[in-house]
Amino acid sequence: MSQRNLEDNLDRSRVPGIRVVAPPHGREAELRLVEDVISTIEAGAQANVVVLQSDQGSGKTWLLERAAALAARRGFAVVDGMSPSVATGRPVSLVGGRTARGEDDRIAVLAAGCEAQVCGRLRNEPVLVVLDDVHWVEPALLHAIGLVMAKLGAAPVLWMFALDTAHAESANGQLLHSLVRRQRVQRLGPLERLSGAAVVSLVQGLTGATPDPDVIALCESVGGEPQSVVDLVLALRQEQSLVISGGVVELADGALTTDVPSRVEAEPGARLPAAFVRMVRSRLGRLSLRCREVLQVAAVLGDRFPPQDLAEMLEERTSHLLGPLQEAIRAGVIDSDGDEFTFHREPVWLVVLGTVPALLRSLLHRQAATMLVEQGRADAAAVHVVHFVKPGDEDALRIIRDAAVGLLPTAPRTAAALAIRGLEIAPPGSDDRLVLATSAVAALVRMGDLGAAVDLATEQLGTCGESASSSLRTWLATALMLRGDESAAQGVLAGGGDTRDPLPDLLLLNTFSGEERCEVVAMAERVLAEPGSHSDAVRAAALTVRARVRWREGELSEALATAEDAIAVQPGLPEVCQVDPLWMRAWMLTRVRRLDDAFETAEQARRVIDEHNLGVLVSLPLALRAEVRLVQGELAAAEADATAGLRAAERAGTSVYEPQLRAVLVMVSLRRGDLAVAARHLRCLEDRVPGGPPVLLRCLLSALLTAAGRGVREAMEELREVVGDAGSRRRLVLEDPSSTSWVVRTALGAGEVDHAGLVVVTAEEIAAGNPGHSAFAAAARHGRALLEGDVTGLAGLEDLYGDDVWAAASLVEDRGSMLRAEDRDRAMSELDQAMERYDDLGAAWDAARVRRKLRRLGVRRRHWNHETRPDSGWESLTTAEGKVAALVAQGMTNQQVATGLFVSPHTVGFHLRQIYRKLGIRSRVDLARIAP
Repeated sequence: MSQRNLEDNLDRSRVPGIRVVAPPHGREAELRLVEDVISTIEAGAQANVVVLQSDQGSGKTWLLERAAALAARRGFAVVDGMSPSVATGRPVSLVGGRTARGEDDRIAVLAAGCEAQVCGRLRNEPVLVVLDDVHWVEPALLHAIGLVMAKLGAAPVLWMFALDTAHAESANGQLLHSLVRRQRVQRLGPLERLSGAAVVSLVQGLTGATPDPDVIALCESVGGEPQSVVDLVLALRQEQSLVISGGVVELADGALTTDVPSRVEAEPGARLPAAFVRMVRSRLGRLSLRCREVLQVAAVLGDRFPPQDLAEMLEERTSHLLGPLQEAIRAGVIDSDGDEFTFHREPVWLVVLGTVPALLRSLLHRQAATMLVEQGRADAAAVHVVHFVKPGDEDALRIIRDAAVGLLPTAPRTAAALAIRGLEIAPPGSDDRLVLATSAVAALVRMGDLGAAVDLATEQLGTCGESASSSLRTWLATALMLRGDESAAQGVLAGGGDTRDPLPDLLLLNTFSGEERCEVVAMAERVLAEPGSHSDAVRAAALTVRARVRWREGELSEALATAEDAIAVQPGLPEVCQVDPLWMRAWMLTRVRRLDDAFETAEQARRVIDEHNLGVLVSLPLALRAEVRLVQGELAAAEADATAGLRAAERAGTSVYEPQLRAVLVMVSLRRGDLAVAARHLRCLEDRVPGGPPVLLRCLLSALLTAAGRGVREAMEELREVVGDAGSRRRLVLEDPSSTSWVVRTALGAGEVDHAGLVVVTAEEIAAGNPGHSAFAAAARHGRALLEGDVTGLAGLEDLYGDDVWAAASLVEDRGSMLRAEDRDRAMSELDQAMERYDDLGAAWDAARVRRKLRRLGVRRRHWNHETRPDSGWESLTTAEGKVAALVAQGMTNQQVATGLFVSPHTVGFHLRQIYRKLGIRSRVDLARIAP
């Protein structure tokens, strides 16, 4: 909206150029209030007044523009009475020059002109009159507007005024409040500082791109006023400090150093853009000298500081800090957070710290370190010691070293920053240097920066030579193993020249390997045969290897029990690989279809990772959860977890869990019928995992894709070698209970009855040896029924499959397929049910397959038009699920519901499981309790 005044602009009836209201940038509440007032005027045809009072630059003009656009869209005539810019410093003239005799005459003339213009618009529509920067308006104009407001009190007019808070007590401010005292008035302001989504929205509007976290942090650091954000972004663009890539705007010089690494940098805020530093320093310059000095000392303490520490540094009473700290809070430089004060944002803290001369900064760091050591807070002191320690200062270096070692389990990021800074100071060849190097590499591994860990460890091993500790080599090997480079990891350990038994290190590392090589199994058994000779961590690793071996041998209960033993003996403070027993347990539970237990174990792994700051393993619980959700039929949730897991793995540089994550994405895409996407994920799996993914997993996924795209004969070409080998066949059946029926079905379709029989016999052997695991019993009986063409053999299997929705749906489909020759009507009914299940699960590929079968029976079923439903709650239920829920809530049994709906009890059970999942309940009692 232009800055013209009423004299020039009263002839306008609409605000030109505003067709779409821009995003509200954090002013949603204020705009809603304005909209409510507009609605009130529309309903009651009476005048209202809105007074907006806020600081300069807080977005008053922007809000008035949005309000004007909103009113125009609602059919209001908009009269722009915005006053000239502050820079002119001239009062507004409304209609006519200063020719009237006396002030009263002038007010009367102005009032008459204003009334005529407003009333002219009122003949056709309600009116909005907007007056910005009231503090610059000529008093005569305010008096005139007051007269018109009083006269048109019953007319549908909305008067909006904006006033700078700094001028609230000025003559114009007091006059405005006096004039509106008897009106129906709504007061807005002060406008809150922008942050979060509002800043993102504003920057997007200015740059056409989404700001990255660093740009957001800078924008939130300049006071939160919209004008300040605009000024900063424009300055950054002018100085070429911003770049846009892939729809994201980021800093041209790279990411900012944040958190602890920024605290140990020699030059604070060296990477902050110059335009930002100038703006913050300009704000600081408006503070009193006393306030600035207190803030400078506070900044040396860190971006957070207790007031008592600040008082001790200044050698003053805490009460003497009241004035300067309150001034800093009012200025938005610091905030109060519990027992501490915090700088408003880290970039603000860095700018303040940068205003302290380097020599004084070093002396203040020494003073702070001395204070903290005397308080018994050596770990906190270490952050200050790095800023003044000199080569040869063993006491200072010891503080850094001990802090890095002590913080490693609980704060690896801090430990890494301290240790790396300490390496810059420690003399070559010293014991301190070796300890610092090991601590730094260990911390980098734990926090999930494997690239930096490998680079640093390789560099330090090159300088330390034979004196390098086995611990440093172990951490380097661990990093390499997590990256998927097992051969390089073994080479690091083998080349260490260490005379002690390398068994523990090798064993711990091999818990990451999915293949049980003979030497690894032998090492595990040696450890377990020597009670008390090895640490709990090593014993847990050995038990994990044994559990995996027992699983592969088909001893499922024993494998699960051994995994439980591994979890029980692992140390309270786990090393990186000590969540592996949890991984093993969850993986097994998923395959025996104890899905609730599997999900809880995945959550247990997540809690361990979070509690012990093992950021490198963030992708592990996501991989476990994704598998569980895939089996439960939650394709969207499985895809989300797998995608998040891949992002986490990419950030950390880990690849050990990528096969499982990619496998989930392959299956999700395949179920949806996105064969090209599924093929792309499979290629990524083969290309990005060093050494290739596990052979069996790759073979099974590839065969599934081949069957979908080219046919079962081609799929069997890929499966034949696996099916023909007894060991591989056993592992294939154990990989997924539902794989048995799929392989049997595929082999029969390709005319390879012998291979189908081999798979069935293997499944039956596993089921016979594990009577407590019903999913494998169901798989064996399912395969046998398919092999013999015995539809009666499929009876009762759905309950045995448990929560495996895919196995249950394929069971219904198989019943329909097997009945086509002898009972067409029943076959159609079964296939219809199967198609409904697949459609409900979003499995377009499976549903299309069933439609083809129905077409061969002479039945055409159109593709379902899915309604957009939420993921949970009553509105998420399908029509069929809603019917089942209503009847079950009335107390009916599954059999009674099935009879009433002309479906099978198994179908009712299937729908109930989906209902429980979507409503977040566990029982029929819960359903009856919450039913509407």
